[in-house]
Amino acid sequence: MPALNDDVLLRVASFCDIETIVTLMCTSKHVYELVTRYEQSIVKDAVALYTGYDSSLFPPSGAISSSHNVEREYLYPKRFDILNELKIRTSRTEIILSPGQPLRSKIDSIFSTSGAFLDLPQIERELLMARLKETFKVVDRLGDCAADVMSMWMLPAVNGNSNQKLDGDEAMLKIHDRQLAYVRSLSPLDLAYLFHLVSWAGQAYASENSALMADVDCWERLLAFKEACLRHGTIMLWAVFQPPKVKKTVDRTDDTTHRKPKNELARFAETCIRQILEEIRIYQSTDSSQNRLPPSLHMTMVKSFVEKTGRPSTRHAIEMERLILDHIRID
Repeated sequence: MPALNDDVLLRVASFCDIETIVTLMCTSKHVYELVTRYEQSIVKDAVALYTGYDSSLFPPSGAISSSHNVEREYLYPKRFDILNELKIRTSRTEIILSPGQPLRSKIDSIFSTSGAFLDLPQIERELLMARLKETFKVVDRLGDCAADVMSMWMLPAVNGNSNQKLDGDEAMLKIHDRQLAYVRSLSPLDLAYLFHLVSWAGQAYASENSALMADVDCWERLLAFKEACLRHGTIMLWAVFQPPKVKKTVDRTDDTTHRKPKNELARFAETCIRQILEEIRIYQSTDSSQNRLPPSLHMTMVKSFVEKTGRPSTRHAIEMERLILDHIRID
């Protein structure tokens, strides 16, 4: 069998996941050296394919945050680690939106109960689900603003400059500012899908936590959950909606309520929600003229939609529904 030329090999590699690339590199020393030499261009092509060649979905620095653990490690631009992260995100999106999972079940119930999405034809449901999967990438783009800010500190260190210091509070404000700017840059249609994704996720979150509605702070907690999803990306959705691992043997000492045990990601999600809930309480208890908290991403999302469409603020949810229905309608 004749060997493929280098251009073809590199083109094939740009469509491969990280495991396939590793296998490809093991085929020969020449292929290993070739793929290593063109690592940056391979990753760049793979990212372009993942984002649908929409540059707005990838941070300007090219760096992203990992989501395989709560540390959210900084992934350097154009490195193969990024391909592994994109694979994780794609897999989790498919699982979370698969039939029978909490978020998908909540969306399916909306299709069959009441409201603007009642009795959508199957083809339009499929279009909506496909668009929601793309919206997962928008949410992760917001979370990756953290890596974008980290680039200002991390990248010079790679070039031998280790004298820069990153102030934690200042970094958090810069991250939030970049997230606000990104939300404001979205089109009305993107804002509508983003709003409904986090809204439906909030409803599913409430359904999964039966005690939530008995909490006097239930509405604030729901808002805090939605804000956390916008700030941290779909790792928040995975932390809450990931399927429980099936035990091989039954442990008789298990909690009789059969609640899913809290893992590290679940505890991470609860911590984020508590922090944002505290911000909401401070906002509510502070005179508006003296409140110095930056605007929330959720509030900015709604405000941006109203400003861009000129619709009444009291009807933003209805107008967003109408915009989505017009987008997926098959005549």
